[in-house]
Amino acid sequence: MVAALAMNDTAFSARSGNPKPMEGDTPVEMLSADIRVKVPSCEVTVTYSFRNSSGKKVTATMGFPEEGYDAFLDSQNKTWFKSFKSWVDGKPTNVLVQKVNDDSVDPDMGYSVWWVKRIDFAAGQTRTVKNVFVSRPGGDAMPREFFEYIVHTARTWKGPIGKLRLEVDASGLKKGTRYGLMAKPLKSSGDVHAWYWEKFEPTEANNLMVAWPRGDFDYPAETDWKTVLGPAVFTAGG
Repeated sequence: MVAALAMNDTAFSARSGNPKPMEGDTPVEMLSADIRVKVPSCEVTVTYSFRNSSGKKVTATMGFPEEGYDAFLDSQNKTWFKSFKSWVDGKPTNVLVQKVNDDSVDPDMGYSVWWVKRIDFAAGQTRTVKNVFVSRPGGDAMPREFFEYIVHTARTWKGPIGKLRLEVDASGLKKGTRYGLMAKPLKSSGDVHAWYWEKFEPTEANNLMVAWPRGDFDYPAETDWKTVLGPAVFTAGG
């Protein structure tokens, strides 16, 4: 988490990330994850493949995290996401919003919830889970707008992740807009940038943060864009 998120004038709405099992030890493995993020619309489509590695039937309670700052939920039915939908093997599935106590979130500044669903696995069964959600961008005192996606929560499944692809598509930004990434992509094609990992246990270093200038602020000509937006700076449409 960047220091700017702790400032009083931060207007961060929400961030989310990979699901984790809500119980303790689980025999379910994450074989793969394909994460695609679009900005500035903050549209996310994620497709996972999970396998029950045990020899018996298992019901996995799966939680998808959402956190926000300077935004408060009065009940578990409220969220800063514009929408959240989920499918299992191509069929829509119900998801419940569960408010939780999270020591990493200051209760005076924000909230933490989990989007929770239960999935049955036969012995050795592999199932596909798809999540699609739309959030609002965050903002801080840099000033900038940004979006974060948490990858490291996936390390709670059994064993290492088989493979993971993370993509950010910034083609929706106005041509000429500068934007920054906290980590240099492994591959770029225009304004689409991607990272790949195989057989690994993710850490916070694998998380995504993409930032772009706030539209209502007049930036000085001498602005250090790497300081404002991140170490890997690009120009939309350039």
